[in-house]
Formats: sequence, structure tokens, C-alpha cells
Amino acid sequence: MKNQGRIIGAVVLVAVFGALGFGYVMYIQPQFDTYKKDEMLRASLDETFNQLKDTFQGYKPELLMSAWQDKLQPWRAAREERAGYFNYGEWFNHEKPAQDSARMVKFWYSDTANKMTQDFYTELYKKYGRYDTYPQDLRAAVGAASDSEWQGRDVTDTEVNLNLDKLAFGLSACRLLMKHNVPQLTQLRLWPPRYCEEYGLMLVAQTVGLQFTIGTKDFVKMMDDLRTGDRYFTVDALKVTYPYVAYNVEPQLQVSMLLSQAQYRRAFVQKSEGGQGVAGGPAAPGAAPGTVLPPRPPAPEIAEPGAVGKAWKWFKNNILYIH
Repeated sequence: MKNQGRIIGAVVLVAVFGALGFGYVMYIQPQFDTYKKDEMLRASLDETFNQLKDTFQGYKPELLMSAWQDKLQPWRAAREERAGYFNYGEWFNHEKPAQDSARMVKFWYSDTANKMTQDFYTELYKKYGRYDTYPQDLRAAVGAASDSEWQGRDVTDTEVNLNLDKLAFGLSACRLLMKHNVPQLTQLRLWPPRYCEEYGLMLVAQTVGLQFTIGTKDFVKMMDDLRTGDRYFTVDALKVTYPYVAYNVEPQLQVSMLLSQAQYRRAFVQKSEGGQGVAGGPAAPGAAPGTVLPPRPPAPEIAEPGAVGKAWKWFKNNILYIH
């Protein structure tokens, strides 16, 4: 009986000490480890603080901040100046789908696109007294979706906005030509957005191809307005012909051109806001969301061939092809 009581007591004692040891390993020891890490961090921060005190001894923090701000200000001023130059202006402006609208968004798109084109044709008729001097299907000309393309499927707000962006840009190009007395527009094609290699990929450009008839004086004035405008325009390609030499009237030129505008990419703007990267301007209020392209993937690295690859290349060039 005594031995049984001793065994039970020993087992209980071992269980108690085991529970205490388990609690120490699982709960108390991690706390000590965390405390040691905090002590090491404190020592590191103290050392860094002392080094900063030695490095900047005798300098006033407010003077250092003022000097730093003075250095940043020219970059900020340049960014704001370029922002006013590299932007799309109002060329992408259009209505946005209402978030609480109970109607299907593709029907709203159809009504909105038809209204935009109808408004333009009304302006065209008011100026020239006819409709057929410009493309009759502007939605197809700029690549905007037609009603039949979206039959039988759901459409998102993003798709609607991207297609209205194309239509708004194309109509803005038409209004630019109307402003400069272009009586006939035979071709209009909207290009996909592209990076500007000549500006170090900081800009994304939107190009439109145009083929139209215009008087000589009006053409000179239009080119001068593009050159001296307060926004970025560039003519990437230009062809001018004058087929009516024998006519005793003001020369009517046949013009084909690629006209581009550009704005800063959001990636460069965000880097500039964070104090890194190239200083750029914020996107214009009327900038198209679809024109912000995804980051360009890095060029793949070409691994150098190993010994077997070099031997096979030598055999192929010197033995296989010769014999």
C-alpha cells in the first residue's frame, strides 16, 4: 500500500513539474526571446541616434528641412508645368454610367453613344448644311462597340467607359477639323495607346489617323495652332497632295496625317509623388482610364550555353554544315 502511495505521489509530482516545464517552454521562454530582440532593437536605435547626433551636430533641423524643400521645389514646379502641357485636355470627356441605375448598362451605352454622335452630326449640318462629308459610322471608324456586338452578354462599366473613351476622342478629332474648316473627312482611324520611346517611356500617347480635304490657308493655320498650342500635339506622319492644279480656285489639299497627343503615365506620377523616379505631371481630369498601360515586362535574359552547347554549336557549324 505504501509503495502504491509513493508511486502515485511520484507520478503526480512528475506531472506537476512536466506541466510547469511545458508552460515555461511554450509561454515564458518566447516572452524572454521577444524581450531579448527588443533589447537588441533598442541598442541598435540608440547607436543610430548617437551617430546622427555626431553627424548633424551643430545643425538646426528646421534649416535642413528648408534646404531640402528648396531643392525639391524646382522639380515640383517642373512637374506642374509639364502636367499642363502633357495631357489630353477634354478629348476623352463623356458621361459616366450611373452607379444606381436600374437599367442595363449596355442599353445606357447605346443611348449615350447615339446621343454623342447625333450631337456631332447636328454641329456638322449647322456648319456645312450636309451630313455625308464625314464618316457616316463614326463608332465603327474609331473602333467603339456597336449594339450588335454586345447582344446576348453582360457588359461591365469598364467596357462601356473604354468604348466611350474611343468615341469621345474620335469626335474631338472631328471637331478639331471642323474648327479649321475641313469640309470633307474621308478616313478616321484610332490607334491603340502606345509608349513614347523618345521620352524614355514616361508618356503614353494616343494617335489618330486622318485623311481629309482642306484649303491651303486653313491647313497652314491648323498646323500653326497645333505647333503653338498650350498642349502637346505632334504630327508623326504627313502626306499632302494637290490634284486640282488646273482649277482656278483656292487650292484644296488632300492631307493624310497621324496626329498624336500624350500624357504622363501613372507609374511615373506616383513615383514623383513619393519623391522617387522622374518628375511628371498628374493625369488630366479628362484623361482616359484605358490609356494607362500596364508596366512593360523586362526583357528576358538569354543564358549563355554551357560546354555541351558550345561543343554542339562548333560541330554544327564546322562539321555538319560543311560536310
